[in-house]
Amino acid sequence: MKRITWIAFICCCLSGGMSAQTYDQTVRQALSAAEHDSLDQAEELFRQALKISPGDHRNALVYQYIGQVIETKYWKNPSDVKTVEEIIFNYSKAIELQPQNRSMLFSRANFYLSMENYGKAIHDYTTILEHDRQNTDALNRRAFAYYQNREYDKAENDYNAVLAIKPSDYASALGKALVMQKTFRLGEAIKRMEFLVVEHPDRAELYAVRASMYKESGKMELALVDISRAIQLEPKNPAYYSQRADIYEAQGKKKMAAADRRKAASR
Repeated sequence: MKRITWIAFICCCLSGGMSAQTYDQTVRQALSAAEHDSLDQAEELFRQALKISPGDHRNALVYQYIGQVIETKYWKNPSDVKTVEEIIFNYSKAIELQPQNRSMLFSRANFYLSMENYGKAIHDYTTILEHDRQNTDALNRRAFAYYQNREYDKAENDYNAVLAIKPSDYASALGKALVMQKTFRLGEAIKRMEFLVVEHPDRAELYAVRASMYKESGKMELALVDISRAIQLEPKNPAYYSQRADIYEAQGKKKMAAADRRKAASR
């Protein structure tokens, strides 16, 4: 009887070892498949790993990987609402298992942000910032979510927090200028844009943003100079031609506006 019990114990240990090895191998194979863009195979292998060892403490990471794989597939064909729910389910499952894991919180927050679900994105970025107040990535992204949510005071506070940590942070400097524009501080906004253009003279979007500010303040010629510079830097961007067309319209130059709208449509 003792011999049978001992043999059974050895078999259990071997079985556990084989299971763990199979789990590791399956995860490695899944990661390799994901790297080679074999996304369906990667998802299937990750799900197999969950079945092999449902209680493994590393499954939080596996759920995150599944969410990332499905999200990658989703952006190639963003039409299935059920896919969105599944992405959020897997990220949420990962967070449930590791509630303070910043990488997992970022995965879900960034997806919420891309889906324009700003309230939930703000919630996740806030959770990250509760444990890491100087995380400039989370601050910038939460500021953008606040901005899109028209919570301009909160957006500016976050941009200011980033600039206190990194005074030359491009995203925050531009974001703050945009907040100033939205809160009717055009003079301050334009001054900030002037500094940014000097520091980043080859960034087309800066000229486009400043052009919008000049147009809003009635300085059409300056707006036209800036948007034309943006077009010179990025001639394939249709939005810039549309923006210049609007400026031409405001100047009464209808033929030039029509020509730019045709260019925008052909890009």
